[in-house]
Amino acid sequence: MTARGNSRRTNSRAQRSALFAGVAVCALYCGGLTASAQAPLGAIGAGVDVPSDAQLFLEADTVTYDRDAAVVTADGGVQIDYGGYKLVARKVVYNQKTKRLLAIGDVELQQPDGNKVYADGADITDDFSDGFIKAMRLETPDNTRFAATGAVREEGSLTTFEQGVYTACEACKEHPERAPLWQVKARKIVWDQKKKEVYYYGARFEIFGKPIAYFPYFQQADPTVKRKSGFLPPEFKSSDTLGYGLRVPYFFALSDSYDVTVAGTYYSRQGFLGEVEYRQATSNGYFTLQAAGISQNDPDSFNVNTPGFDNVERGMVASTGRFSLSDRWTFGWDLLAQSDRTFSTDYSIENFSAIYHTSEVYLTGLGDQSFFDLRAQRFDVQTDDEFTSENQADALPIFDYQRIDPSSIGGGEVEVNVNVASLSRSEANSAVQLLCEPDFIVNGACSATAAANAGRQSYFPYRYDFFDRSVLEGDYTRGTADATWRRTLTTDEGLLLTPSLGVRGDVYRADMSLDGFAFSPANPLLPPTGTSGANPYISLGGIDVDDSGFRGMATAGLLARYPVVIEAANSSHVIEPIAQLIVRPDEMKSGRLPNEDAQSLVFSTANLFSEDKFSGYDRIEGGTRANVGLRYAGTFETGYTLDAMVGQSYHLAGENPYDQEDLALVGYDSGLETDRSDYVTSLTLGTPIGLSLGAQGRFDEETFENRRTDVSAAYGNSRGSFGVAYSFIGAQEIYGFPLDRRQVTTSATVKLNAEWTASASLGYDLENSTLISRSFGIGYLDECFSAMATYTSTEDAYRQTDAQNTVLFKIGLRTIADTEFEYNLSEE
Repeated sequence: MTARGNSRRTNSRAQRSALFAGVAVCALYCGGLTASAQAPLGAIGAGVDVPSDAQLFLEADTVTYDRDAAVVTADGGVQIDYGGYKLVARKVVYNQKTKRLLAIGDVELQQPDGNKVYADGADITDDFSDGFIKAMRLETPDNTRFAATGAVREEGSLTTFEQGVYTACEACKEHPERAPLWQVKARKIVWDQKKKEVYYYGARFEIFGKPIAYFPYFQQADPTVKRKSGFLPPEFKSSDTLGYGLRVPYFFALSDSYDVTVAGTYYSRQGFLGEVEYRQATSNGYFTLQAAGISQNDPDSFNVNTPGFDNVERGMVASTGRFSLSDRWTFGWDLLAQSDRTFSTDYSIENFSAIYHTSEVYLTGLGDQSFFDLRAQRFDVQTDDEFTSENQADALPIFDYQRIDPSSIGGGEVEVNVNVASLSRSEANSAVQLLCEPDFIVNGACSATAAANAGRQSYFPYRYDFFDRSVLEGDYTRGTADATWRRTLTTDEGLLLTPSLGVRGDVYRADMSLDGFAFSPANPLLPPTGTSGANPYISLGGIDVDDSGFRGMATAGLLARYPVVIEAANSSHVIEPIAQLIVRPDEMKSGRLPNEDAQSLVFSTANLFSEDKFSGYDRIEGGTRANVGLRYAGTFETGYTLDAMVGQSYHLAGENPYDQEDLALVGYDSGLETDRSDYVTSLTLGTPIGLSLGAQGRFDEETFENRRTDVSAAYGNSRGSFGVAYSFIGAQEIYGFPLDRRQVTTSATVKLNAEWTASASLGYDLENSTLISRSFGIGYLDECFSAMATYTSTEDAYRQTDAQNTVLFKIGLRTIADTEFEYNLSEE
């Protein structure tokens, strides 16, 4: 070290102490210059604490101490490390008398939190109350940036930035002189640390350096505040029935654990919609309360026979909650009550606008080898289809319990399942599908003349089938318990044998009915009422199930597999014949009890070897049955894999449960209703190039006619992905589908470059030559800006879901705001 002028050499301890004090002040003050992803200004002054035992390390070309002037000067490539802070400058001067520290020339301060401050120079006091930084620029780890020609701090808590600029965009590497995509400039920015508010004066918002909006004044919360009361970004809405609307939400940060959001939306056709949401977090969970309501100005804008038509007062209340009672038990709820079934979807109420919503209260538990689930449910179908919406049963309650004990009896595994279901339906509408007999179809139309020529009574060419005979009103309660033991044994020859024994018991009480009715097809081919021989009205009898009792089932099964492994030079192959025998008595009360949870049955290789192929507990597979199949699996060194299976099921003795009359018509056209089932096949191909293929099919057991086929292919890499799926379902007249159904869907996403992405999807009904769905979208995303535009259209030829036709725009300015605009074209 050297002494200059009237300075003299001092011991290293004095120099260290002086520099320690000076750099500590710099670290404490400059270390607070941070920015946040939530706002253009950071927590200036809110530095990171330095450990009490931190040591200071200094590197400079020269260090001098002027004892008379009490000035310490470090000059030439100054680098200081202290408590996680790193300061770089051409020169650092600390005056012990004035207690000010000067950092001069290419000042750079790196903080422990990753923030970096750049400046031409800094002049600050060591009491942290005043200071000035010249030509300051700040960068944060989350890529936000703030700059100012100068920053002045006064009274220890008030900082003023002159000619401030904020952006979350990176500068163009090729042309750093160009303006970023967007930025906010202000004549003056004032940050009040006590009030935790940031004020902007003379601010303007710029896109590519061109001003598009000017704000004489606005303010926002200090970014150190995680939650602050204030307005949230507005949302624009539009539809034919509601008109144009502007939603303005306001957020109340009442405490760190609870808050309230209120929102008002004025629609040009319907008037003012009010919303409120209360949220509260606890030490072990959370809960919310939500409500919305409107007095409609123009209810006649809705279609006739929809809930919104001629309905002035509409609204909803809802609540959600979830609490962890322990590391194994969870309690929660999700409840919705509204004035009519479509209010939340009509007005896109956040959290409750989905077409299918389940209101429920639940308690779940998960053990090492057990599962517990108890819940009460109501199913909300928010569509204009009254039949679909108003005929949902309430489940009060549904209970499931499962426990698996490995090696508990005879070296095998015991699985116990318990299910209790109590359902109530207050209203049931009858749905009937009139189908023309194939022999009476002439030139594509149903011919009464053909029926008369064939001797059909009353010239009627139709037969009727229930479209959904499971929709019964009344009450139904069932309790089920079953236990199954199984063990897998391996013979010396490699044969795998899995014997199993099972027992099941059900207690039930059913009091459900469907009244009879008269139905007129109103077909112009029929003779008018009163004409001789004409009878256009069909009288259908009702259904009445009033029964209680017990039913049981005992099952003995044996599954045999014999995998044969073939090793080749560059591949490995496994050929595995599989056979299964299941012996049991007939199903008690087969098809004569309500069927609410076993209405879905798709026979495929996935459930070929299931001991019970019904999807729920309301039906039981009975009778003696054999299932056989052949599986192949191949693995190749090139990275390709192939998995295939073919199989069939045989009803050997007793009553075939899939050929019995069922109130939900389950089993018919399933491929299992005959003693020898349809053939089922599957094939899966995996490749190392990102391409995967899958197919499964069901073919008639006698003619090999295709009954059902599903084929899919998918490909993906770093540039995008592509998928296509084809489905064929043969005619199922008894379910209301007299014609084959065939459709193909495709989807693709392409990354055009680092920022731009395009996507599209199409769904086409091949049988009806109808485009049933399409969507197109383009999106842009970089470090500071995002934009997306999508068009979506759906049309179901079978009218199982409502048609949708929407346009959606989204724009996001990172750290500033996100907004979107959606227009429903389907209401036009």
